[in-house]
Amino acid sequence: MKLFFSVDALSLLGDKAWRLQEDKSWRVCNFGEPLTSNDAKLTEKKEVSSWVNVRLKKDKALGLKVNGKAGMFDFLMRGIFAHVIIHRLSAAPIPNKDIMIQTIAQAEVGTPWLLYLDLAGNFRMLHSEQTLIIANPDIAVRGEIASSASFIGKEAIKNEEMINTLYHQFIAGWLTHLETSRLSVFVPDTEDIRPLEECIKNIQDWQHE
Repeated sequence: MKLFFSVDALSLLGDKAWRLQEDKSWRVCNFGEPLTSNDAKLTEKKEVSSWVNVRLKKDKALGLKVNGKAGMFDFLMRGIFAHVIIHRLSAAPIPNKDIMIQTIAQAEVGTPWLLYLDLAGNFRMLHSEQTLIIANPDIAVRGEIASSASFIGKEAIKNEEMINTLYHQFIAGWLTHLETSRLSVFVPDTEDIRPLEECIKNIQDWQHE
């Protein structure tokens, strides 16, 4: 798996976008477009995380400059904000359902866990009270936080309907992650997703940069 991160900025109305350059300036771009030679290519997780929820403002010399971060209760996110974009230079796998089942089965009931797909398409559990979620660059697709025996642990995996639905949601979320190049994609509602076979076919047909 070969990948880089870039930082794109998007205007409030979504009608204009910029990309961070190696020299710290910003160029006008199409949001989420492929990398060009002078784009800043981030690889360090700490640096990637530092750009989450960063507010920007226009600057004559650089195009844009940092203007702080969104506050905890800044739900409207008005203005220009930075967004981390992932650029894959190799094919993406189909997440494995059996690994999802094993991951759910091994989770301790009573602890709030987040089931997610990492950037390699592996199912993982994250202790939501002890680990960073919002700015975590390892999370490609995330589900809801759960702690009850209905959703995690050995009893939960006996619910075949729930497991099939959850897998379908994660496959659809993985496809959205690939198509949008965005991190921390929420699994979609079941009424909003295409059939599982179609999602898998589209993942197989997806082309990397």
